[in-house]
Amino acid sequence: MMNLSKNSYSHIKSFEDFENEKMKLYFQMRLSEKKLQLKYVELSAFLNPMRFVPFLVSSWLKPLALSFKDLIFSFFRPSQNFQTSDEKSDEKSE
Repeated sequence: MMNLSKNSYSHIKSFEDFENEKMKLYFQMRLSEKKLQLKYVELSAFLNPMRFVPFLVSSWLKPLALSFKDLIFSFFRPSQNFQTSDEKSDEKSE
């Protein structure tokens, strides 16, 4: 049973007040529906396999590609020992 002492519509004194309250409640309901629809669209976009799978694959392949690139560069480097500029300056000073 509804407790009449906690009536949240006690401010309604006329038919015009009733119409205003009805419109306010209607717009609140529509706003809540639109927020719920927006959350659903955001969630479905996040979980969309057309976007989610390429994101995962690219995040996994990037470190592998960098390792492969380093391997290729180290393979084609000449086997001679390269001296850094500091080592060259040390030899000149001796």
